[in-house]
Amino acid sequence: MCFNHQNKAGRFLDALNHGGDYVELNCSRLYGSVRFVLTDTDILGRRHKLEQMRKRGVGRFFVYPHAARPDLVNDVYTEWAHVSAHFVVSPGHAEVMERFGYSRPLVPVGWSLCPIRKFQPRPAPRNVLFAPIHPRCSPVDQDVNRETFKRLEKLARSDDIELTVRYIKSLPDSGLEKVEHPNITYSVGYMNQGYDQIDNADVVVGHQTIAWIAVARGVPTVMMAEDMPTHIQLRNRPVQWVKNWKKYEDLLCYPLDILATSDPLGMMQRAVSSDDCISDWRRRMIGSPFRRDRFLNRLKQYL
Repeated sequence: MCFNHQNKAGRFLDALNHGGDYVELNCSRLYGSVRFVLTDTDILGRRHKLEQMRKRGVGRFFVYPHAARPDLVNDVYTEWAHVSAHFVVSPGHAEVMERFGYSRPLVPVGWSLCPIRKFQPRPAPRNVLFAPIHPRCSPVDQDVNRETFKRLEKLARSDDIELTVRYIKSLPDSGLEKVEHPNITYSVGYMNQGYDQIDNADVVVGHQTIAWIAVARGVPTVMMAEDMPTHIQLRNRPVQWVKNWKKYEDLLCYPLDILATSDPLGMMQRAVSSDDCISDWRRRMIGSPFRRDRFLNRLKQYL
């Protein structure tokens, strides 16, 4: 059985379908026939479901990446004790999780969210795709979106860039208001790991998954609020921050942050001209493409 969150388990399921007789099950009445489970997380409500399945006799549970970043939710909530192994992107992701004390086995299997391309330089940062942090009920994320938009709006008004704002749900959900200007357009996005808009941009400005996909696609990328610790905010509850941010911040943070410069246009010009300053980060955090053989071999060992 697989909890296929936003189709992020696609490469794992493709590997299983080519590697033997596996079926994706979605009906709770079949729990008794399930041999193992793939899940993108083991916290909160999902942990409750996994515990129900364990009590029904399911013997093996495996976590695959919930997002492009290392799985930092387990630095907020302790990992579930019955996870057999946690599949991660790269040894760099494993090192981040080891630094905050993750105790379950970590197995690097490669980047699975999209095909990887070499860096593609651009002549100038003219067409900028801005992806605000997706709505998740956190005012701190909305503040980041507003501060980043201010910088980009100024560049659009001075005709330095043409800006596309790709948002989820609605602009107010992301803490933004619509500004009418010939150099600013708006596009409703979907959380489906698509990359057509990414590939067509000169520069992508974003945070976490969409920005990491842009780096993997070889598109010049500038991130935002890289020094902001990862957090979770459930509806009508206070923000919960990761506990050990300082232990792995140096490994995780992307070198180009639009909120950490007084010259955002200059930073974007650097981003489009060369990947020299981000190549080591990309090697550690994006790594190599998904290894179907490694995933299947390690899975069979655990089974």
